Amino acid sequence: MLFGETIGNQELKQRLLALVRDDRTPHALMLFGPQGTGKIALAIAMAQYLACSDRQDNDSCGKCPSCIKFEKLVHPDLHFVFPVVKTGSGSAPPVSDDYAEVWRETLLSDYFLTENQWYEALGAENKQGIINVKESESIIRKLGFKPYESDYRMMIIWLPEKMNQPAANKLLKLIEEPPPRTLILMISEHTDRILPTILSRTQLLHVPPFSDSMIREGLMQLGHADAQLIEDAVSRANGSFSLAQQSLQQDESELAHFENFTNLMRLCYARDIVAINQWVESVSGTGRERQKQLVDYSLRLLRENFMLHLENPQLNYLSRKEAEFSAKFSPFIHEGNIHSLAEGFTLAGNHIEANGNPRIVFMDMAIGIIKLLMQKAPSEG
Repeated sequence: MLFGETIGNQELKQRLLALVRDDRTPHALMLFGPQGTGKIALAIAMAQYLACSDRQDNDSCGKCPSCIKFEKLVHPDLHFVFPVVKTGSGSAPPVSDDYAEVWRETLLSDYFLTENQWYEALGAENKQGIINVKESESIIRKLGFKPYESDYRMMIIWLPEKMNQPAANKLLKLIEEPPPRTLILMISEHTDRILPTILSRTQLLHVPPFSDSMIREGLMQLGHADAQLIEDAVSRANGSFSLAQQSLQQDESELAHFENFTNLMRLCYARDIVAINQWVESVSGTGRERQKQLVDYSLRLLRENFMLHLENPQLNYLSRKEAEFSAKFSPFIHEGNIHSLAEGFTLAGNHIEANGNPRIVFMDMAIGIIKLLMQKAPSEG
Protein backbone atom coordinates (compact mmCIF):
# COMPACT_ATOMS: atom_id res chain seq x y z
CA MET A 1 0.00 0.00 0.00
CA LEU A 2 1.52 3.28 -1.15
CA PHE A 3 0.67 6.56 0.55
CA GLY A 4 -0.36 7.75 -2.89
CA GLU A 5 -3.01 5.02 -3.03
CA THR A 6 -4.73 6.17 0.17
CA ILE A 7 -7.55 8.72 0.22
CA GLY A 8 -7.17 12.19 1.74
CA ASN A 9 -5.39 12.87 5.04
CA GLN A 10 -2.58 14.76 3.31
CA GLU A 11 -1.36 16.50 6.46
CA LEU A 12 -1.30 13.25 8.44
CA LYS A 13 0.54 11.47 5.61
CA GLN A 14 3.25 14.12 5.71
CA ARG A 15 3.63 13.66 9.48
CA LEU A 16 4.04 9.90 9.08
CA LEU A 17 6.51 10.34 6.23
CA ALA A 18 8.52 12.85 8.26
CA LEU A 19 8.75 10.47 11.23
CA VAL A 20 10.47 7.90 9.01
CA ARG A 21 12.59 10.34 6.97
CA ASP A 22 13.89 12.10 10.08
CA ASP A 23 14.58 8.80 11.85
CA ARG A 24 12.06 9.66 14.58
CA THR A 25 9.89 6.59 14.18
CA PRO A 26 8.30 5.89 17.59
CA HIS A 27 8.34 2.39 18.98
CA ALA A 28 4.57 2.48 19.54
CA LEU A 29 2.13 4.55 17.52
CA MET A 30 -1.66 4.61 17.71
CA LEU A 31 -3.81 5.83 14.84
CA PHE A 32 -7.25 6.49 16.25
CA GLY A 33 -10.49 7.85 14.86
CA PRO A 34 -13.94 6.81 13.65
CA GLN A 35 -14.67 3.84 11.43
CA GLY A 36 -14.06 4.22 7.72
CA THR A 37 -11.27 6.80 7.79
CA GLY A 38 -8.51 4.71 6.23
CA LYS A 39 -6.48 3.95 9.34
CA ILE A 40 -5.44 0.45 8.25
CA ALA A 41 -4.24 1.69 4.87
CA LEU A 42 -2.21 4.47 6.51
CA ALA A 43 -0.61 2.03 8.95
CA ILE A 44 0.39 -0.37 6.16
CA ALA A 45 1.66 2.52 4.01
CA MET A 46 3.88 3.70 6.87
CA ALA A 47 5.24 0.20 7.51
CA GLN A 48 5.92 -0.27 3.79
CA TYR A 49 7.72 3.09 3.62
CA LEU A 50 9.84 2.10 6.61
CA ALA A 51 10.85 -1.18 4.95
CA CYS A 52 11.28 0.11 1.38
CA SER A 53 14.83 -0.35 0.03
CA ASP A 54 14.49 2.53 -2.46
CA ARG A 55 12.52 5.03 -0.41
CA GLN A 56 11.45 8.25 -2.15
CA ASP A 57 10.84 11.60 -0.45
CA ASN A 58 7.06 11.21 -0.33
CA ASP A 59 6.36 7.52 -0.84
CA SER A 60 7.69 4.00 -1.15
CA CYS A 61 9.12 3.02 -4.52
CA GLY A 62 6.49 0.34 -5.07
CA LYS A 63 8.96 -1.77 -7.08
CA CYS A 64 11.60 -3.20 -4.75
CA PRO A 65 11.24 -6.76 -3.39
CA SER A 66 10.02 -5.38 -0.06
CA CYS A 67 7.25 -3.29 -1.66
CA ILE A 68 6.13 -6.21 -3.81
CA LYS A 69 5.74 -8.36 -0.70
CA PHE A 70 3.86 -5.58 1.08
CA GLU A 71 1.49 -5.37 -1.87
CA LYS A 72 0.49 -8.97 -1.12
CA LEU A 73 0.77 -8.52 2.68
CA VAL A 74 3.34 -11.33 2.91
CA HIS A 75 6.44 -9.45 4.07
CA PRO A 76 8.14 -11.61 6.75
CA ASP A 77 8.74 -8.62 9.04
CA LEU A 78 5.11 -7.44 8.93
CA HIS A 79 2.73 -9.06 11.43
CA PHE A 80 -0.96 -8.48 12.08
CA VAL A 81 -3.04 -8.93 15.21
CA PHE A 82 -6.83 -8.63 15.13
CA PRO A 83 -9.88 -9.82 17.09
CA VAL A 84 -10.61 -13.51 16.56
CA VAL A 85 -13.29 -15.95 17.61
CA LYS A 86 -13.24 -19.64 18.31
CA THR A 87 -14.90 -21.32 15.34
CA GLY A 88 -13.58 -24.89 15.58
CA SER A 89 -13.90 -27.64 18.14
CA GLY A 90 -10.36 -27.36 19.51
CA SER A 91 -9.73 -26.39 23.11
CA ALA A 92 -6.81 -23.97 22.54
CA PRO A 93 -7.65 -20.25 22.41
CA PRO A 94 -7.41 -18.97 18.83
CA VAL A 95 -4.82 -16.42 17.69
CA SER A 96 -4.49 -14.26 14.60
CA ASP A 97 -2.09 -16.67 12.90
CA ASP A 98 -4.93 -19.21 12.75
CA TYR A 99 -6.79 -16.86 10.39
CA ALA A 100 -3.88 -15.25 8.55
CA GLU A 101 -4.98 -16.38 5.10
CA VAL A 102 -8.58 -15.22 5.60
CA TRP A 103 -7.32 -11.91 6.96
CA ARG A 104 -5.07 -11.22 3.97
CA GLU A 105 -7.78 -12.13 1.49
CA THR A 106 -10.41 -10.02 3.27
CA LEU A 107 -8.16 -7.01 3.78
CA LEU A 108 -6.80 -7.04 0.24
CA SER A 109 -10.37 -6.94 -1.06
CA ASP A 110 -11.21 -3.84 1.00
CA TYR A 111 -8.80 -1.74 3.06
CA PHE A 112 -11.82 -0.06 4.66
CA LEU A 113 -12.70 -3.32 6.38
CA THR A 114 -15.11 -2.89 9.31
CA GLU A 115 -15.32 -5.01 12.44
CA ASN A 116 -18.70 -6.43 11.42
CA GLN A 117 -17.42 -7.33 7.95
CA TRP A 118 -14.49 -9.14 9.53
CA TYR A 119 -16.74 -11.24 11.76
CA GLU A 120 -18.88 -12.08 8.74
CA ALA A 121 -15.74 -13.21 6.89
CA LEU A 122 -14.98 -15.49 9.85
CA GLY A 123 -18.52 -16.85 9.80
CA ALA A 124 -18.93 -15.88 13.44
CA GLU A 125 -21.94 -13.58 13.64
CA ASN A 126 -23.06 -14.90 17.02
CA LYS A 127 -19.69 -14.42 18.73
CA GLN A 128 -17.65 -11.49 19.92
CA GLY A 129 -14.06 -11.17 18.76
CA ILE A 130 -11.31 -10.70 21.33
CA ILE A 131 -7.54 -10.44 21.53
CA ASN A 132 -6.53 -12.89 24.25
CA VAL A 133 -3.47 -13.44 26.41
CA LYS A 134 -2.17 -16.20 24.15
CA GLU A 135 -2.07 -13.58 21.37
CA SER A 136 -0.02 -11.28 23.60
CA GLU A 137 2.47 -14.09 24.21
CA SER A 138 2.72 -14.56 20.44
CA ILE A 139 3.35 -10.83 19.94
CA ILE A 140 6.15 -10.85 22.52
CA ARG A 141 7.74 -13.90 20.91
CA LYS A 142 7.60 -12.51 17.36
CA LEU A 143 9.01 -9.12 18.29
CA GLY A 144 11.83 -10.79 20.19
CA PHE A 145 13.38 -12.07 16.95
CA LYS A 146 15.65 -10.00 14.73
CA PRO A 147 14.16 -8.68 11.48
CA TYR A 148 14.49 -11.03 8.50
CA GLU A 149 14.75 -8.61 5.58
CA SER A 150 14.17 -5.01 6.70
CA ASP A 151 15.63 -2.93 9.50
CA TYR A 152 12.41 -3.17 11.56
CA ARG A 153 10.04 -5.70 13.00
CA MET A 154 6.53 -4.26 12.44
CA MET A 155 3.38 -5.29 14.31
CA ILE A 156 -0.01 -3.85 13.33
CA ILE A 157 -2.66 -4.38 16.02
CA TRP A 158 -6.14 -3.72 14.68
CA LEU A 159 -8.73 -2.77 17.34
CA PRO A 160 -6.59 -3.00 20.50
CA GLU A 161 -9.74 -2.13 22.46
CA LYS A 162 -10.70 -5.78 21.94
CA MET A 163 -7.86 -6.95 24.20
CA ASN A 164 -9.09 -8.57 27.37
CA GLN A 165 -7.49 -7.50 30.65
CA PRO A 166 -4.86 -10.27 30.87
CA ALA A 167 -3.79 -9.66 27.26
CA ALA A 168 -3.43 -5.91 27.77
CA ASN A 169 -1.47 -6.31 31.01
CA LYS A 170 0.86 -8.82 29.36
CA LEU A 171 1.88 -6.26 26.72
CA LEU A 172 2.58 -3.32 29.01
CA LYS A 173 6.29 -4.00 29.46
CA LEU A 174 6.82 -4.71 25.75
CA ILE A 175 5.10 -1.48 24.69
CA GLU A 176 7.12 0.55 27.19
CA GLU A 177 10.48 -1.10 26.45
CA PRO A 178 10.35 -2.90 23.08
CA PRO A 179 13.38 -4.47 21.42
CA PRO A 180 15.42 -2.12 19.20
CA ARG A 181 14.10 -1.48 15.68
CA THR A 182 10.54 -2.37 16.60
CA LEU A 183 7.39 -0.58 15.44
CA ILE A 184 4.04 -1.37 17.05
CA LEU A 185 1.21 0.28 15.12
CA MET A 186 -2.18 0.21 16.81
CA ILE A 187 -5.42 1.11 15.03
CA SER A 188 -8.32 2.03 17.30
CA GLU A 189 -11.88 3.26 16.94
CA HIS A 190 -12.62 3.44 20.69
CA THR A 191 -9.61 4.61 22.71
CA ASP A 192 -11.87 5.03 25.76
CA ARG A 193 -12.00 1.22 25.96
CA ILE A 194 -8.20 0.82 26.08
CA LEU A 195 -6.20 0.66 29.30
CA PRO A 196 -4.86 4.14 30.12
CA THR A 197 -1.49 2.55 30.85
CA ILE A 198 -1.31 1.37 27.24
CA LEU A 199 -2.43 4.73 25.83
CA SER A 200 0.21 6.53 27.86
CA ARG A 201 2.94 4.39 26.28
CA THR A 202 1.98 5.19 22.68
CA GLN A 203 2.22 8.24 20.46
CA LEU A 204 -1.35 9.15 19.54
CA LEU A 205 -2.32 10.46 16.09
CA HIS A 206 -5.93 11.29 15.33
CA VAL A 207 -7.29 10.27 11.92
CA PRO A 208 -10.23 12.63 11.24
CA PRO A 209 -13.39 11.85 9.25
CA PHE A 210 -13.16 12.42 5.51
CA SER A 211 -14.61 15.52 3.92
CA ASP A 212 -17.44 15.10 1.43
CA SER A 213 -15.11 16.00 -1.42
CA MET A 214 -12.60 13.32 -0.38
CA ILE A 215 -15.31 10.65 -0.26
CA ARG A 216 -16.72 11.79 -3.60
CA GLU A 217 -13.29 11.67 -5.22
CA GLY A 218 -12.53 8.26 -3.71
CA LEU A 219 -15.77 6.73 -4.97
CA MET A 220 -15.11 8.07 -8.44
CA GLN A 221 -11.60 6.61 -8.37
CA LEU A 222 -13.15 3.20 -7.68
CA GLY A 223 -15.04 3.49 -10.96
CA HIS A 224 -18.49 4.53 -9.73
CA ALA A 225 -20.07 6.78 -12.34
CA ASP A 226 -23.69 7.41 -11.30
CA ALA A 227 -23.54 10.96 -9.95
CA GLN A 228 -26.83 10.77 -8.04
CA LEU A 229 -25.93 7.51 -6.32
CA ILE A 230 -22.55 8.97 -5.38
CA GLU A 231 -24.20 12.06 -3.88
CA ASP A 232 -26.60 9.86 -1.90
CA ALA A 233 -23.64 7.88 -0.57
CA VAL A 234 -21.68 11.03 0.30
CA SER A 235 -24.64 12.65 2.05
CA ARG A 236 -25.13 9.75 4.45
CA ALA A 237 -21.49 8.78 4.96
CA ASN A 238 -20.87 11.30 7.75
CA GLY A 239 -17.13 11.22 7.04
CA SER A 240 -16.87 7.41 6.77
CA PHE A 241 -15.72 5.97 3.46
CA SER A 242 -16.84 2.48 4.47
CA LEU A 243 -20.37 3.77 5.08
CA ALA A 244 -20.28 5.49 1.70
CA GLN A 245 -19.26 2.24 0.03
CA GLN A 246 -21.96 0.28 1.83
CA SER A 247 -24.57 2.83 0.81
CA LEU A 248 -23.44 2.80 -2.80
CA GLN A 249 -23.41 -0.96 -3.00
CA GLN A 250 -26.86 -1.15 -1.38
CA ASP A 251 -25.88 -4.41 0.28
CA GLU A 252 -28.58 -6.75 1.45
CA SER A 253 -27.91 -6.29 5.16
CA GLU A 254 -28.37 -2.50 4.90
CA LEU A 255 -31.65 -2.91 3.06
CA ALA A 256 -32.74 -5.48 5.64
CA HIS A 257 -31.97 -3.06 8.48
CA PHE A 258 -34.05 -0.38 6.77
CA GLU A 259 -36.99 -2.74 6.32
CA ASN A 260 -36.74 -3.99 9.91
CA PHE A 261 -36.58 -0.49 11.37
CA THR A 262 -39.44 0.94 9.32
CA ASN A 263 -41.63 -2.12 9.93
CA LEU A 264 -41.04 -1.92 13.67
CA MET A 265 -41.90 1.78 13.79
CA ARG A 266 -45.13 1.24 11.85
CA LEU A 267 -46.15 -1.72 14.02
CA CYS A 268 -45.39 0.15 17.24
CA TYR A 269 -47.38 3.17 16.08
CA ALA A 270 -50.29 0.84 15.26
CA ARG A 271 -49.81 -0.97 18.61
CA ASP A 272 -50.09 -4.29 16.81
CA ILE A 273 -48.71 -6.60 19.49
CA VAL A 274 -49.28 -9.80 17.51
CA ALA A 275 -47.33 -8.48 14.51
CA ILE A 276 -44.66 -7.02 16.81
CA ASN A 277 -44.17 -10.46 18.35
CA GLN A 278 -43.71 -11.90 14.85
CA TRP A 279 -41.15 -9.15 14.13
CA VAL A 280 -39.30 -10.02 17.35
CA GLU A 281 -39.23 -13.72 16.43
CA SER A 282 -37.86 -12.92 12.98
CA VAL A 283 -35.10 -10.59 14.21
CA SER A 284 -34.20 -12.95 17.07
CA GLY A 285 -33.46 -15.63 14.51
CA THR A 286 -30.66 -13.60 12.91
CA GLY A 287 -27.08 -13.60 14.17
CA ARG A 288 -26.08 -11.54 17.17
CA GLU A 289 -23.81 -9.33 15.06
CA ARG A 290 -26.68 -8.52 12.70
CA GLN A 291 -28.85 -7.68 15.69
CA LYS A 292 -26.20 -5.24 16.91
CA GLN A 293 -25.95 -3.76 13.42
CA LEU A 294 -29.73 -3.25 13.40
CA VAL A 295 -29.53 -1.38 16.70
CA ASP A 296 -26.71 0.84 15.42
CA TYR A 297 -28.60 1.50 12.19
CA SER A 298 -31.77 2.36 14.14
CA LEU A 299 -29.91 4.83 16.34
CA ARG A 300 -28.58 6.56 13.23
CA LEU A 301 -32.04 6.87 11.66
CA LEU A 302 -33.48 8.20 14.92
CA ARG A 303 -30.81 10.88 14.94
CA GLU A 304 -31.50 11.80 11.32
CA ASN A 305 -35.24 12.06 11.93
CA PHE A 306 -34.71 14.25 14.96
CA MET A 307 -32.58 16.59 12.84
CA LEU A 308 -35.38 16.70 10.27
CA HIS A 309 -37.87 17.51 13.01
CA LEU A 310 -35.64 20.41 14.07
CA GLU A 311 -35.65 21.55 10.44
CA ASN A 312 -31.92 21.06 10.01
CA PRO A 313 -31.82 19.25 6.66
CA GLN A 314 -28.23 20.36 6.08
CA LEU A 315 -27.20 18.06 8.94
CA ASN A 316 -28.89 15.00 7.45
CA TYR A 317 -27.17 11.98 5.98
CA LEU A 318 -29.98 10.03 4.33
CA SER A 319 -30.34 7.95 1.19
CA ARG A 320 -33.33 8.67 -1.02
CA LYS A 321 -35.29 5.71 0.36
CA GLU A 322 -34.56 6.78 3.94
CA ALA A 323 -35.48 10.37 3.13
CA GLU A 324 -38.84 9.32 1.69
CA PHE A 325 -39.70 7.40 4.86
CA SER A 326 -38.36 10.10 7.19
CA ALA A 327 -40.40 12.86 5.57
CA LYS A 328 -43.50 11.29 7.17
CA PHE A 329 -41.87 9.75 10.23
CA SER A 330 -39.77 12.66 11.55
CA PRO A 331 -42.71 14.56 13.17
CA PHE A 332 -42.97 11.69 15.66
CA ILE A 333 -39.33 12.08 16.79
CA HIS A 334 -38.99 15.18 18.93
CA GLU A 335 -37.51 16.70 22.07
CA GLY A 336 -39.98 14.84 24.26
CA ASN A 337 -38.96 11.31 23.26
CA ILE A 338 -35.64 11.29 21.37
CA HIS A 339 -33.50 10.77 24.45
CA SER A 340 -35.64 7.94 25.78
CA LEU A 341 -35.83 6.29 22.36
CA ALA A 342 -32.04 6.46 21.98
CA GLU A 343 -31.58 5.08 25.50
CA GLY A 344 -33.97 2.22 24.74
CA PHE A 345 -32.09 1.15 21.61
CA THR A 346 -28.71 1.63 23.29
CA LEU A 347 -29.76 -0.50 26.25
CA ALA A 348 -31.00 -3.19 23.86
CA GLY A 349 -27.66 -3.15 22.05
CA ASN A 350 -25.78 -3.48 25.34
CA HIS A 351 -27.93 -6.44 26.39
CA ILE A 352 -27.46 -8.15 23.02
CA GLU A 353 -23.68 -7.68 23.31
CA ALA A 354 -23.86 -9.19 26.78
CA ASN A 355 -25.58 -12.27 25.31
CA GLY A 356 -29.05 -11.36 26.57
CA ASN A 357 -32.05 -13.26 25.24
CA PRO A 358 -32.94 -11.36 22.04
CA ARG A 359 -36.67 -12.21 22.29
CA ILE A 360 -36.91 -10.60 25.71
CA VAL A 361 -34.61 -7.70 24.77
CA PHE A 362 -36.41 -6.71 21.57
CA MET A 363 -39.93 -7.19 22.94
CA ASP A 364 -39.10 -5.01 25.93
CA MET A 365 -37.64 -2.40 23.57
CA ALA A 366 -40.73 -2.49 21.32
CA ILE A 367 -43.11 -1.97 24.26
CA GLY A 368 -41.10 1.09 25.23
CA ILE A 369 -41.26 2.42 21.66
CA ILE A 370 -45.07 2.11 21.62
CA LYS A 371 -45.34 4.41 24.64
CA LEU A 372 -42.78 6.89 23.35
CA LEU A 373 -44.25 7.27 19.86
CA MET A 374 -47.57 8.24 21.44
CA GLN A 375 -45.99 11.20 23.21
CA LYS A 376 -46.68 14.60 21.71
CA ALA A 377 -43.93 17.10 21.07
CA PRO A 378 -43.56 19.65 23.91
CA SER A 379 -44.62 22.40 21.52
CA GLU A 380 -47.92 20.56 20.95
CA GLY A 381 -48.55 19.93 24.65
